[in-house]
Amino acid sequence: MELSALIYFVSLVDHKSTHDAAAVLHVSQSTISHAVSALEHAMAAPLITRGVRRRNHTGITTAYGQNLYRSSVMLLHWCADLLSGRTMRTPRLAPNLYSGRRVTLPGLSDESLQRILRSNLSLRMIGHFLTVCDVGSIAGAARRLLLTQPTVTRQLHKLESIVGSSLLVRSTHGVQPTASARLLIQGCQSIDKMYRRIMKDENISYFLQTRALHLAAMMPSSPDSSLTILLATLVRYWREKRFTPPLSISTTAAPTIIAGLVSADYDAGLCDLVDLPSHFQSVDVETQNLFLVLPMNSTDSAAMSLPTIMGNHVLAVPGFGTGLRRLTDMFLENEGVIPAGIVETQSLSLLLRLVIDGTCCALLPAGSFQTANVRAIPLPRRYRMTTRLVWKASHADMASIDRLRRSIMEIQSQRPRAAALRSRPAQASAA
Repeated sequence: MELSALIYFVSLVDHKSTHDAAAVLHVSQSTISHAVSALEHAMAAPLITRGVRRRNHTGITTAYGQNLYRSSVMLLHWCADLLSGRTMRTPRLAPNLYSGRRVTLPGLSDESLQRILRSNLSLRMIGHFLTVCDVGSIAGAARRLLLTQPTVTRQLHKLESIVGSSLLVRSTHGVQPTASARLLIQGCQSIDKMYRRIMKDENISYFLQTRALHLAAMMPSSPDSSLTILLATLVRYWREKRFTPPLSISTTAAPTIIAGLVSADYDAGLCDLVDLPSHFQSVDVETQNLFLVLPMNSTDSAAMSLPTIMGNHVLAVPGFGTGLRRLTDMFLENEGVIPAGIVETQSLSLLLRLVIDGTCCALLPAGSFQTANVRAIPLPRRYRMTTRLVWKASHADMASIDRLRRSIMEIQSQRPRAAALRSRPAQASAA
């Protein structure tokens, strides 16, 4: 990212159209559009809303774009001060205005943006200048920056030409900053820190960790399971509604979901855990009946009791820490069931595969298997698995969590109606 891209972006936001911003800065509209698109790609986030046909930049910022606009205005104000000489005369201004606190600054005039653009001042120059001052020699700075010494020297000469003052005293022992440079260093350090925050902490790392609403879900047992269908529908629903922040979904084990919520790696989770930390909130998403799932080649009679049938098979059980495992253990204890053996796995898809292959039987919720592949015997209704959406009560972006909750509940409420509509053609053809 360079200053020119930030200038184009700020001008676009100020003038609300690529046409007006391009006219003011004397560049083409495509230059503005390409610069903004490059910023969005670098920051992995939408910065500007598009028109109805999603072609033209409107100049209306998204939430990410508003953050970048504020930071860009602060950074460009400092550049304007540098070019006018005010930063050299009043070095204490930089830490107060550009220390990273959110302050309100007046907008930049078109003349100021044009002047910065014409100056060819770059953030690269500032970074090279600070490295030279830190190392104490141009050769050492070049080695640290993985550049040649002439390249660093040219950047320093350009910066000296822009500020109109000599910045370094060269000697056989290296370089020392001049009095003017010492006044400039503090402001450069603040602006370099702001640039790094814009490109890393604020707009990339923060986007990946927080601004992308990160939902963790239990690992679905099959492509046709109810959880798989819910997650796939949720992704499509979120994209069609163009909700922000964008939704990211990870599938993992239920205990890992809770650990990720505690450490703030995840924003919300879909799991079947019964015991949740006291500072968590939850809402029930769906409740499913449990079935004893047997291989198709099983010779057990339907008239046999569940304990007798399970006593003839090895039982595949999910790993500890999941609600399904707790229900399985509860069933075995309450019904006095002693299976021929037990195989434990964290993967429900592997568990189902063991059943299909005739190796084991298992207790699985409705929707996690196809009746064409296995034999399924319903368990008493008191053994039911509940999937919950859980999140920390202290989550910083409760509006996004609430939107996620409402989206999931709306999808679930429409599922019976969709199933009924799908069944109508079959009924009509049968009639």
